[in-house]
Amino acid sequence: MKKPIKFQARAMSHLEEISEEGIQAMSKSGSVAVLLPSTAFILRLTPPPARKLIENKVIVALGSDFNPNAYCLAMPMIMHFACVTMKLSMPEALTAATLNSAHSIGRGKTHGAIARGRNADFILLSANSWEHIIYRIAAHNDVIRHVIKNGNIIDV
Repeated sequence: MKKPIKFQARAMSHLEEISEEGIQAMSKSGSVAVLLPSTAFILRLTPPPARKLIENKVIVALGSDFNPNAYCLAMPMIMHFACVTMKLSMPEALTAATLNSAHSIGRGKTHGAIARGRNADFILLSANSWEHIIYRIAAHNDVIRHVIKNGNIIDV
């Protein structure tokens, strides 16, 4: 993966104020843009320009920025915020929350997707389509039947 010349950053977050020059630099560097939808929402900030980043071939990941001023552990809610406030499609939000997030921490070849040879980390849903994880605002506990980590059920 190419790195920005100045910082050698694999990923960058808190991009609410990123400039056009910054977007171009990220596009050339291969750095992942980790967008934090709950932070922008809670702090009433203008959300990062997700569409512009994607259009400029920047890899976009989603994070919760879990801390006292953005206290949200629920990635389904983060995905919902990303769709509503940042105009990501549901497939884009799913990819950003899984494969691209794994890529942002150097695990894109072993995590973040369901495929032979990858870690078996996934969820089983009580819904007729995966989109319900995003549709059902703050109701993910009613949708997620099981959490699988390294091939083992860890939550029922």
